Amino acid sequence: MKKRNLVLSIAAGLLGGALSSHLWPLAAHAESHALDEIRAQRFTLVTLEGVAVGSFSFDDSGRPQIVLRDRSGHDVWRVVADQPGEHVTSSRFHSK
Repeated sequence: MKKRNLVLSIAAGLLGGALSSHLWPLAAHAESHALDEIRAQRFTLVTLEGVAVGSFSFDDSGRPQIVLRDRSGHDVWRVVADQPGEHVTSSRFHSK
């Protein structure tokens, strides 16, 4: 009796798995093309442990900035654009 229940359970599982893949095919497909644009107000660089060590964002005045931090969260390098909306060259940036 126990052996028959085991065999029936295995057969039912196999049959259910086979039918489900045919009745409800997997809808997810891998993306094959790159995105044209990504929009965000902040991008944050994190370590494998999830510690934020950098960001590309805006300061309190709305100026674009890039910040790099050590694992303790202290700024080690910061660049802020002088004027938002203008073409910025490397001479128009300043480090803190």
